[in-house]
Amino acid sequence: MTRWLALAAIGALLCTIVAMSASAQEIELPRTVPSYNQAYSDGPGAWGDCALGTGGCPDRIRTTGCLTTAFASVLAYYGVEVSVASADSCTGKRQTGMTPGILNDWLRAHSGYGHCVQDPMGNCCLNWERLPGDVELTFHVNRSEVGLNPVASVVIDHALRQGHPVVAGVHWGARCHTGSQTEDCHWIVLTGKRDATYTIIDPYNANAASPYGIRTTLDAGVHGAYIIDRFVIVERDPSLSTSYVDTPSVSQEPAGERSDASVLALLAILTLVAAVVLLISGSRP
Repeated sequence: MTRWLALAAIGALLCTIVAMSASAQEIELPRTVPSYNQAYSDGPGAWGDCALGTGGCPDRIRTTGCLTTAFASVLAYYGVEVSVASADSCTGKRQTGMTPGILNDWLRAHSGYGHCVQDPMGNCCLNWERLPGDVELTFHVNRSEVGLNPVASVVIDHALRQGHPVVAGVHWGARCHTGSQTEDCHWIVLTGKRDATYTIIDPYNANAASPYGIRTTLDAGVHGAYIIDRFVIVERDPSLSTSYVDTPSVSQEPAGERSDASVLALLAILTLVAAVVLLISGSRP
């Protein structure tokens, strides 16, 4: 009987260790990142059909606005709002806030788009330095063709633990679109980590009546299993936003969570000690 109790105690210990290990693999940002759908073109304030870029760029937000939409989510997460005059607004009305439509209009009015070699005409590429909100961008490359290399994974995990969303350019399959583009074919927002994959906001939602993007995981993106090509860590001085100054970051573990972890560790130690005692006493003649 004593031996069975000892085995049960050891089993409980193993379950505790597994639970603690699983908990350690999960990373969440301190607050929810708003999700937007680049293809939202049927509803109040819809932005999907708004012209993207300047200088005759033929693009629309619904077709190539994934990066602008991803940054709208991140800027909204940081509490950044901008105002757009009626003359610069796709809706013809003055707007204040942060959505893909408002951000796109603001960028168009503030030289926020430049020309890239792949642009057929006009200025269709986001000018990183023109983003509003005094955000700090750190650029990284994932040097792996089959997944995320260990160095990139460590960098991303650290950023998320610090409370910083990560905007990532991805591809899927041998080719992303009908053309020959093989990397940075789509842009998403990394919002956390669950087990061996990352939680993301995919800014493309085929439902044109929904203003919301798709909350999913990196291995189950709207277009397929995504592989990160490069990624951008977006930081902002919390003193610039009064909305979230008092919100603790993930790296500053709340006392309650730290206490829970300590209790689990203490229980694991006590369980192990009890199991050893029971085994010793049960083995005596």
